Amino acid sequence: RCVHTDCCYSPLSDVAKQVTGLEYELYLQKRLAEAGLAFWTEGELRTMGFHKTPDCKLKVPVAVRGRTGSEHLVCWVDSKATFGDSRTHVKQVEEQYRTYVNRYGPGMVIYWFGYVEDLNTDPHVLLCDDFP
Repeated sequence: RCVHTDCCYSPLSDVAKQVTGLEYELYLQKRLAEAGLAFWTEGELRTMGFHKTPDCKLKVPVAVRGRTGSEHLVCWVDSKATFGDSRTHVKQVEEQYRTYVNRYGPGMVIYWFGYVEDLNTDPHVLLCDDFP
């Protein structure tokens, strides 16, 4: 009974979060392809021997204009089907984004459900809430 009642921590809610995450990764791939950008998926990077991988690594980096109008070089894109709050973002920076920047250069994270604007301070990781 608890599995169906607990909308945050039950195994059923974990499956729903995983499925939503995969849906948005596929959506990101679709948007990159529609924009004519060549990229490798996380799965392709892993078969090439990479271990820490973003959702998409661009074959050719692009310049992306952020909300403030400044341009950012983007070499990789990571999709997050969550809201980017301070706790979540700080954890992701420590566990993922620093590694991506060190290995692949600057990148972009899309928090599809929005993010706290004050978090967009790292010059090497552009935060967005949609595909630019």
